[in-house]
Amino acid sequence: MKKQLRILYVEDIQADVVLVNHELRKGGLKFRTKRVDARNVFIRELEQHPPDLILSDHGLPGFDGLAALAIAKSKCPNVPFIFVTNSRGKDMAAEMFERGATDYLLKTHLAKLVPSVRRAFREAETRARLKQQEQALHESEDRFRRVVKEIKHYAIFMLDTEGRIATWNEGAERVQGYPAKEVIGKPLATFFPPADIERKVPAAVLRKAEQEGRALSEGWRVRKDGSLFWSQGIITALRDKGGPLRGFATVAHDLTKEKQAEAEIERLNSQLESRVLERTAQLEALNRELQAFSYSVSHDLRAPLRHIVGYVDILQTAAGQTLDATSRQHLQTIARAATQMGQMIDALLELSRLDRAEMRFKRVNLAALVEDVRRELRSEIKGRDIDWQIGDLPEVQGDPLMLRQAIVNLLSNAIKYTRTRPKAKIEIGAKNCGRETTFFVRDNGVGFDMDYADKLFAVFQRFHRSSEFEGTGVGLAIVRRIIHQHGGRTWAEGKSDGGATLYFSIPKPPVAT
Repeated sequence: MKKQLRILYVEDIQADVVLVNHELRKGGLKFRTKRVDARNVFIRELEQHPPDLILSDHGLPGFDGLAALAIAKSKCPNVPFIFVTNSRGKDMAAEMFERGATDYLLKTHLAKLVPSVRRAFREAETRARLKQQEQALHESEDRFRRVVKEIKHYAIFMLDTEGRIATWNEGAERVQGYPAKEVIGKPLATFFPPADIERKVPAAVLRKAEQEGRALSEGWRVRKDGSLFWSQGIITALRDKGGPLRGFATVAHDLTKEKQAEAEIERLNSQLESRVLERTAQLEALNRELQAFSYSVSHDLRAPLRHIVGYVDILQTAAGQTLDATSRQHLQTIARAATQMGQMIDALLELSRLDRAEMRFKRVNLAALVEDVRRELRSEIKGRDIDWQIGDLPEVQGDPLMLRQAIVNLLSNAIKYTRTRPKAKIEIGAKNCGRETTFFVRDNGVGFDMDYADKLFAVFQRFHRSSEFEGTGVGLAIVRRIIHQHGGRTWAEGKSDGGATLYFSIPKPPVAT
């Protein structure tokens, strides 16, 4: 197989091409794919850039897969042609094979694609070898016999016009288990299982070889000792040009190990799929339990918290004048702690609601969103000297309300942690990073130690005392949750007393072709 294959794909749905390419890469193949969905483009590609492999859907709006097969057979008959389609039915599959398709598989069974491709190239290699051997036969049958005798890993034998064994090489004896003296004169059906004989498969293979010049013979075969092996071979009709049939040449290879390996791969894939589904169900159940737990705890904490706040208020009102200064200070501390606890509960509820919120994706103008958020935060920056530097901000695909909340939290964070600066500097920008858009907020505030950067977006993680900077420790966790629900990433850069830059990325929607 070539180091890099040129694949021509007759398909009108780009997403299906992406899935097929992904499956081929998983199988270790190196390739370049050209997608076409029109007859004239398909013909031009065949003539100007001959492919190594053709993949095709069955039905396209303006172009039929069977028509593509007919064109391919006329222009490049030796290039493997594999149907990858959603169309089902034995009759349809039979028609595809009758017209010369190499293989046929469903888009729902793409795990079989790589084995099918490798098998197609093995068959192509076998056909190429057979062509060379046929040429050698025409030049000298004696030379052909000598070559055949030396080949020990392929069963190569001749059949007469009735399908009986006429010659037998050492490779055939090694693969089939019969010495030549025991098998000469026996019919080809000797090596087929009873079920295939009952269905007259041997006769059908010979008939196809006689009519079409050659036929692929693949399936389980029977050795002399009764054991089964998977054989893949080509039966070629031998005749002079335009003359009568003189017999058949058969070249077969024992692919039992490969077949067993394919079966094992299918079994492991099936087990893996089952385990993934099982694990996904477990994770979904665990996630529901965690959501229920978070919601329940948040609500159950509200009742005792209300009692604390209420009775502190009663004490301050009824007995405030009789308490000494230390006792009144203790009551104020309790009241502040209860208020902070309430804020933390509200933040937890907001975080848990994000997992249940329905995503409504649309085009979102980040520039307009940032300006809207800045207007909302005017009360927080009243009297502050802040140098806002806002770059060009693009549109992204996302949920407007969720992205707005993420930007609110990021700007509030920058405003809060630049409070100690005589002149705060807050920069907002975005970068085009290939398949995603990266948004950032940079400030000249108190910053943080990069050794703890991985904890910055975690719940209740605070790097400064609450007496210095208020907050619940949930704001950036909400940002991460929102961005993850958009399929993006969050990260941060900074240094202690040297400012910080907080980033998030949003994937770009796929480009329609």
